[in-house]
Amino acid sequence: MAHSPQHLDRLRLRHIRLLDLIKTHRSLRAVARDLGLTQPAVSQMLKDLEFAFGAALVDRSVQGVELTAMGRLALQRARSGLAVFQNLAAELDEGLPPVLHVGTNPAMMFNVIPAALKMAQGAGTAVRYALRTGLATDMTRALWDGEINCYVGRIDWEVVPPEMKNSLRHEHLFETELVVVCSASHPLASRASLRPSDLKDVTWALPPEDSKNRVGLAAAFRNNGLGEPRIAVEVAADPNGLMNILREMPLLAVLPRMVLNTPAAGTQVVALDTPFLRLPPVEVGFLTLIEHEDVAELQALRGALIATLAGSVI
Repeated sequence: MAHSPQHLDRLRLRHIRLLDLIKTHRSLRAVARDLGLTQPAVSQMLKDLEFAFGAALVDRSVQGVELTAMGRLALQRARSGLAVFQNLAAELDEGLPPVLHVGTNPAMMFNVIPAALKMAQGAGTAVRYALRTGLATDMTRALWDGEINCYVGRIDWEVVPPEMKNSLRHEHLFETELVVVCSASHPLASRASLRPSDLKDVTWALPPEDSKNRVGLAAAFRNNGLGEPRIAVEVAADPNGLMNILREMPLLAVLPRMVLNTPAAGTQVVALDTPFLRLPPVEVGFLTLIEHEDVAELQALRGALIATLAGSVI
């Protein structure tokens, strides 16, 4: 059956909470007790919700109730909306400007995010920023769950669940190439031209094996008949930590070139000439939920990012 716009307008927040409570308790009686309502009242709420959405959201049996596939999808989408209301209530209680929760990758914190925040604040936007860094998969999940309002960083559509893709609004920002780096004192740093055999016996500082950079390097090694890279140190998603390790140890690493164009890299970390590896570029984008894309604070940050990148060299 089709959804009912009129019934959608009549829904309240407790209708949305109902799905979460059903998932937790798997009993309408327990849900009613939690909401302080009678069981018939909860059953009617559920009917109203299913009629409004035009879908069966719950399976009923003698064992109790549980969410259908559509019910789980509705709950997942609703959680982000509930998070918005919860955050808004907390902000109003504090009497402070609204908070924009931004997820990003550590590499973006070297120059892109600080420059964009400076520009957005200079435009007079009354907003506070709560920044959170992590892997792309974790940030996408946090966006889906309503823990962050947007994500600025590497986009890897291969690992985004199909049911999530249609809920996201993506805007491409830029691409930066991956490069092999080492300290300026490393024996390979002075070599003008390298061959695959030069990398056969070197040791590396790399992120975990499921990271995109690690996977790309391993594939490049196999394509050149080199086997697997020899790893001395494993560092999770931390370009700054990698560079500090390279300054102290004769290791190689893989970093986005944008990181080398920052004061943090200085002159002690250099890129090697390894065109034979053909490492995949890093695509960086701005990601938010479709229903949030017109939020003024998000628009301001997105505009600041675009303006910042337009005047920079990545």
